[in-house]
Amino acid sequence: MALPSIRGAALYVRASTEHQNYSTDHQESALREYAAQHDFKVVAVYRDEGRSGLTLDGRNGLLRLLEEVQSGQADYAAVLVYDVSRWGRFQDVDESAYYEYACRRAGIMVSYCAEPFTNDGSPLATLLKGLKRAMAAEYSRELSAKVFRAQCRLTAAGFKQGGSAGYGLRRQCLSADGRTPRTLEIGERKSLPTDRVGFVHGPLEEVAVVRRIFDMCTNKQMPDTRIADALNAERLTNQYGRAWSAHNVKAILTNEKYAGTLIFNRSTQRLRSSRRPNDPHKWIRVENAFQGIVSKEMFSRTRQVRLRRGKHWTDDEMLDGLREILVEHGKVSADLIDKSDLPSAKSYALRFRSLVAAYEAAGVSGPSLSRATITRYRLRCVTKDMAIELERCARHANAQLEKVTARTYRVNGVTVRLLCTRCRYERSHPCWKVTVRHAPAVDFVLWVRMNHANEEVAQIYLLPVQDFPEHQYLWPSTRTLPNYQQFAHASMAHVFGLN
Repeated sequence: MALPSIRGAALYVRASTEHQNYSTDHQESALREYAAQHDFKVVAVYRDEGRSGLTLDGRNGLLRLLEEVQSGQADYAAVLVYDVSRWGRFQDVDESAYYEYACRRAGIMVSYCAEPFTNDGSPLATLLKGLKRAMAAEYSRELSAKVFRAQCRLTAAGFKQGGSAGYGLRRQCLSADGRTPRTLEIGERKSLPTDRVGFVHGPLEEVAVVRRIFDMCTNKQMPDTRIADALNAERLTNQYGRAWSAHNVKAILTNEKYAGTLIFNRSTQRLRSSRRPNDPHKWIRVENAFQGIVSKEMFSRTRQVRLRRGKHWTDDEMLDGLREILVEHGKVSADLIDKSDLPSAKSYALRFRSLVAAYEAAGVSGPSLSRATITRYRLRCVTKDMAIELERCARHANAQLEKVTARTYRVNGVTVRLLCTRCRYERSHPCWKVTVRHAPAVDFVLWVRMNHANEEVAQIYLLPVQDFPEHQYLWPSTRTLPNYQQFAHASMAHVFGLN
């Protein structure tokens, strides 16, 4: 009598979470029992643990199985799956059918071992599989809706729904009876599904930094980049132990949780669809859900400052604003401009080349600003522009650029200090003061020389510090400028060899 042939089979097991009733170990045990009863020899096991069945993304087990099947490398005749839902809960049931068809086309059958029907291609099996696939997809849709309603209800009760706490805040886990609060660290999760999580203040030093950030933005009119630079200069780190960036600062200044407001449903990403923002009227807002780090008044002022800074003002709008200040206060000054909802006085000086020119264009009478004050404003603007141009040219030249201090850089291992100087008349003829040696020590000084009227850049020089060993300061004048011509460059791009 001939012995029955033993066929090879592969097992595929999947579980979304470790809390599911049908864990991958339970599935594998049931599938091995099925294989023994039907004369299959298990030759491979493909696992997807902690993976959703909504899409194929991230399901390395199923992806590897399909790749081996379609490439002809599979050495088994069947794939054993616990039930239709373990194969997937694809919202398009045709997608689930397609992956099964890919196996069947390669001569490999797919068996759903816990289903009450045999997957033999009969009309009844086809009908039941289609129904099961639709039920698996509908289960995910219903579960998603139930979870969303529960999240909305818990948010309205003042509890947060997922995500990190953020700098200056911590998550506090409360038991169902609310009697055993426990602070959760980064990466730590609540112990029981019935526990609830809310916000509390973090360490006092972090709370102080958050308040400083709001103060620097609102009262000192500092942009996000300068705030980040100031924090990094003090060697402070964010919640992840890394250096501050403008993005980190913006995340604090624009999040209402720092004023004690809890917001949920800003965006939607259900059933693994693409994330899309929701209209504000769909947001769930809970005022005074917990004690904020800053007051609502401070947060509102910060928002107004950022809106004003982000608005694009035309020349006519800026000049009309000066006229309105004159009508309201009877005069126009830099302080009144900075206290208004208009762009800062520095922005006026940059747009119209000076505050006096802005006053003249608007036809208003302003205080008499000295030429030195106007020059200082202009020099700060030029310095900022040249720093931006330096960083841009370094990127285009594929140079390794590291910012050491506000105006000191390390370019391909060489330290360079950016220095913009005004034209002086202290020695009876036009001259410029160039500081060669200054802490921290550098290899080169990138000297940007203003013209005689201090209105625009006249020339750029790359001065090697070692060529001036006995000097702390250089005083180039109109008479001695030819001595520095060997270090001259037409533009910042020319310094990096881009011209």
